Amino acid sequence: MRQRYLQNLITEDALKSNKMAFISGPRQVGKSTLAKGLLQVPQQYFNWDSTGFRKKWVKDPEIAIGNEMQGIIVLDEIHKDRRWKQRLKGLYDMRGNSLHILVTGSARLDFYRKGGDSLMGRYIPYRLHPFSVGETTTPHSPDECESFLKGPAPYSWDDLVQYSGFPEPFMQASVSKAARWSRLRLERLVQEDVRDFRAVDDIQAVKVLVDLLPERVGSLLSMNSLREDVGVAYATIRDWIQVLEVLYHCFLIRPYVGKLNRMVRAERKLYLFDSLQISSIPKRLENLTALHLLKACHFWTDTAQGEFDLHFLRTKDKAEVDFCITRDKKPWMLVECKSNSRTLSPTLIKFQAQLKTQHNFQLVTEKNYLKYYSDKRIHVGSYEKILGALI
Repeated sequence: MRQRYLQNLITEDALKSNKMAFISGPRQVGKSTLAKGLLQVPQQYFNWDSTGFRKKWVKDPEIAIGNEMQGIIVLDEIHKDRRWKQRLKGLYDMRGNSLHILVTGSARLDFYRKGGDSLMGRYIPYRLHPFSVGETTTPHSPDECESFLKGPAPYSWDDLVQYSGFPEPFMQASVSKAARWSRLRLERLVQEDVRDFRAVDDIQAVKVLVDLLPERVGSLLSMNSLREDVGVAYATIRDWIQVLEVLYHCFLIRPYVGKLNRMVRAERKLYLFDSLQISSIPKRLENLTALHLLKACHFWTDTAQGEFDLHFLRTKDKAEVDFCITRDKKPWMLVECKSNSRTLSPTLIKFQAQLKTQHNFQLVTEKNYLKYYSDKRIHVGSYEKILGALI
């Protein structure tokens, strides 16, 4: 298995600081493999789904991991324990000087930390994403983006479009096997992860909701429309979408408003972590772009290089730029997805002039294309060239 972009960082950042590392991310993105790769002793990996470990853990975490163990240990999926925070806090306070604790989970651990954060100051959170075209073991800083535009991308954009960036289908490089993997992964997420997270009376309705989401990718999300199609209450749809967010099935981005006039304020746009669920190629390209940008935002934020957030821009007159990254609450990067049009987007020009963003990109499908319009401060280039300059 190839070394992932977070591997060295976790050692140099969290473990050297004697803090726990929390590694979260979508199901089958490679969290356990990454964590196991840091182990010196393979036997120091513990999984909540193991009945023997689970029984010992709920009685006494110290006994569960063994009193003699030292160095790095991995606790996989322990967020499924309703009292995991309290038990983990006790273990860290008692054994933190001799143990380096990695906690991995296929759900947002920040969600589980709410409601009395007894672990404050004891951990550093990291979010692991699928492979991207620019992933390396030594990711660069946000200020280095444009200097990497002319270099070759480590991974193929076409491969990501066909197989997604999840390790198993990406490495197998088979369209049919990737489709099967995506279907089985989705079934397990609905049947197991959703049920583990929350009691759901109508799992068939959740399946209907999940089936409807791919066609909503990149559009303003209407909860009312989903409510009508699924046939459940508005509050139920809202809660189920939140569950799917927590479980890294989808993510929602909010509009950026700032001091701009006549902007959409309330509606959000939805994207999926598994792009193979999306049959429309234009929507899949936009979704993969959103994944690349979100990965960069999460990495730069998690590594204390600033606070980065992903938004979009849309006026009430439907003038829109697909993505806007803010850095420490200020607009910093604009990204517009196009197909074959090299002509500069008038909306991108307009918002760049208003917001004075430092980085501005228009993405086109033409391979190896890259051109800079210095008067507008806009790069027009291929998806692979521009997104390869990120994380």
